[in-house]
Amino acid sequence: MGKYQMIITVFGGLAFFLMGMTTLSDALQKVAGEKMRKLLSVMTGSTLAGVATGFGVTAIIQSSSATTVMLVSFVNAGLMSLNQSIGVILGANIGTTVTGWLVSILGFKVKMSLFDLPMISIGFLARFSSRDSIKNWGELLVGFGLLFFGLEMMNDALKAPENLEMVKGWMSAIHATGPLSRIAVVVIGTIATMVIQSSSAAMAITLVLVFQGIIDYPTAVALILGQNIGTTITATIASVGASIPAKQTARAHMLFNVFGVLVVLVSWPLWIKLTPLILQSAPDKGTNATLHLSMFHTAFNVINTIIFLPFVGLLARASEFLVREKSQDTSTVTHLKYIDFNLIPTPHLAVLAARKDLQLMGEEVISTIRAVRQLQKRINEPSGELVNKIFRKEEKIDRMAEGIVDYLVHITRSPLNHELSSELAALMHTVSDYEKMGDHCEQLTKLLRRKYEKGYKFSDEAHAELARLSKKVLHFVNFTHNHIIKHQNILKRSYKMENEINRMVKSFRKANIHRISENSCLLEGGLIYINMLQSYEKIGDHNVNVSEEISGAR
Repeated sequence: MGKYQMIITVFGGLAFFLMGMTTLSDALQKVAGEKMRKLLSVMTGSTLAGVATGFGVTAIIQSSSATTVMLVSFVNAGLMSLNQSIGVILGANIGTTVTGWLVSILGFKVKMSLFDLPMISIGFLARFSSRDSIKNWGELLVGFGLLFFGLEMMNDALKAPENLEMVKGWMSAIHATGPLSRIAVVVIGTIATMVIQSSSAAMAITLVLVFQGIIDYPTAVALILGQNIGTTITATIASVGASIPAKQTARAHMLFNVFGVLVVLVSWPLWIKLTPLILQSAPDKGTNATLHLSMFHTAFNVINTIIFLPFVGLLARASEFLVREKSQDTSTVTHLKYIDFNLIPTPHLAVLAARKDLQLMGEEVISTIRAVRQLQKRINEPSGELVNKIFRKEEKIDRMAEGIVDYLVHITRSPLNHELSSELAALMHTVSDYEKMGDHCEQLTKLLRRKYEKGYKFSDEAHAELARLSKKVLHFVNFTHNHIIKHQNILKRSYKMENEINRMVKSFRKANIHRISENSCLLEGGLIYINMLQSYEKIGDHNVNVSEEISGAR
């Protein structure tokens, strides 16, 4: 194999490896999407719980970059605090070492050429299945096959004696023999990881180089240290344009990895002797060296996590110092808080974020109903600031609806299983129902304003009836809203509450007709009253639809 063919083969192998990593990560997210969602949903204020969650999610999806990007999105969405996110970062750094072990054990100790192409073939055939689960598992096999096929290509290109000596000559300047040269190698590892945007791929290249004896063990260790810094760039890029807490999370990730690298550089001899002590062997070239390197990567992240656990608060404060809060423009308060387009590649998590924003939309509807109830009591103030406040709230509800629907439409463009597709359709209906509740609140406000402008009067009985009905409707909307995230079956109680509202409307309508016939209420005022009853009834009807979505009946 000539020089140019060898270079093309190495880069081709790297391309296959990267494609395999991407395919594998995407497939694992589809296969384990619900598990990830559950893991993230049990997140608590405990740092240890965060570490366990970060490790679990990263081990499942085989990408610390994907985990940290999601993390930035969650903090941006307010789904977790900065302190909680730091725990997940510590765990994600440990979780990403699983990739190195897979490559070391399967890529070099097992002859994967017997399995990689069959895995790709079987995975490709699975694409023709009508079942999403089989397609996802097929994609997972293709990812594994491509990953090890690429690794084998790189390994084969370098193992020929003439190529080996040539590459050794090229790499002779890269060595970690002294303090300055170690720092230089760390910088090279950082830049390489930033360029290819995958610490796992950079790790694989390092494993191949040390396996063939092109670089020695200390140099490989320094490269891995650089890769740990380079991988933080992904989260930093993801935080551009995000909230202050999200940027602080990205900085915390960078600080943790940089400080960890500094700890190793300062105590270098101890770390170089660590893996031979654990594995009771010398890190010679070949499989032994790759196992030592994987062990170092794991030990580095585990020990640094133990060191930093007591100082999570200090790390958070350092991140807050680097990215300081700025006074917020009040015009931003109408923006959606939780949706993040970075989450769309993980539809389960994107839907959770949309549901959180839907919960905020529901809060705005509840606040608007409360404002309408206030307006009913202020007989002489139907055209003042309270009216304008209600109209502004209704406009905000409309904008939130537009934003959430646009986000949900983007999610539908991703590969979705039947369950998720049904949930998205139901969420779109719920957004529409909340928007219509806002419209009815606007209609109620207009009716009250017309009543005032025309000088119409309601009887004391009518005022009392409206107060009772609006209170019942508010209670119903509040009850349903409290279950948007919980996803519990609330249909039985919801139907009961709606029936109570319908009975009240029917009873009050009859009472109003009786008052008109008795001349204790003017016809014009009575008609406005009837329209108000109808608007409250419609709010109840739309809220039943929301209950059905929450209960999975739509």
